[in-house]
Amino acid sequence: MKKRLLAFGILMVCLMTLLPLSPILAQDGDATIELTADYYKLEIVSGASVDFTVRLEYTGTEARVFDLVATGPTDWSTFITPSYPRDRQILDIRMEPPAEGESSTIEQVVVTAISLSWLTPELGEYPITLEATSGDIQSSIELTAVVTSIPASYTLYLTTSDGILSTTAQAGEENYFTIAVVNSGTGDIDSISLSTNKPRGWAVELSPTNIASVAAGNFQTVEMNIKPPPDAIAGDYEIIVRASGTQASDNVEIRVTVKTSSLWGWVGIGIIVLVIAGLAVIFMRFSRR
Repeated sequence: MKKRLLAFGILMVCLMTLLPLSPILAQDGDATIELTADYYKLEIVSGASVDFTVRLEYTGTEARVFDLVATGPTDWSTFITPSYPRDRQILDIRMEPPAEGESSTIEQVVVTAISLSWLTPELGEYPITLEATSGDIQSSIELTAVVTSIPASYTLYLTTSDGILSTTAQAGEENYFTIAVVNSGTGDIDSISLSTNKPRGWAVELSPTNIASVAAGNFQTVEMNIKPPPDAIAGDYEIIVRASGTQASDNVEIRVTVKTSSLWGWVGIGIIVLVIAGLAVIFMRFSRR
């Protein structure tokens, strides 16, 4: 009988020792973390960033620190920030147990993903994952960035068929030169007007002077009629051509080498000969006296 009472006493002591721990062990085992979002798919333009707001809902009796890992597509930068303020990137978050009368604790973070600046993602869907882990408690959420369009780029430049921006012109005569207005971007360039800055006394005509639009990847030729004045001195001159569109503009310098007529050269030589001959005659007359 005494042995039975002793055994019963030992059993009760053991039960009394274990009972206070039982609720804690049960509650720890029931702790959970759940990740949700209002929007699991977001549309973006290629090259833009995308922000997902994710809620973390925690149930448990003890405060826990959850490690956060965001994973994005190859060649994308992915990071996590608090919902406010968003001036820092975080790698974990502390979740407090629910307040009295509440069933869970909720915190929010923002997952940001952006393609590297020198790359333009193709159209399509790109998966992004956020994972929260604390000990044996783990949860994750799958998000998707949907690239729906590629932004237009606008690049306008002036050139020639052979890339040489120089020509020759005869003084006092009409001289023709062709340039091209090129759109090397991905969007159309509209309402292009052309103008020139030329030497004084020169006549420079452009045809056309206005272009309604140049489509992406195409070009429009422009004819130039360059007429230096008849008394222009032989040498190199500069004409600046400007093209201004709604989305882009450019200007180019064209070097014009003026040549004078050979007739005028012979006339000049004749005048010089006559002057020298006249001076010689005058010198001879005065020398006889």
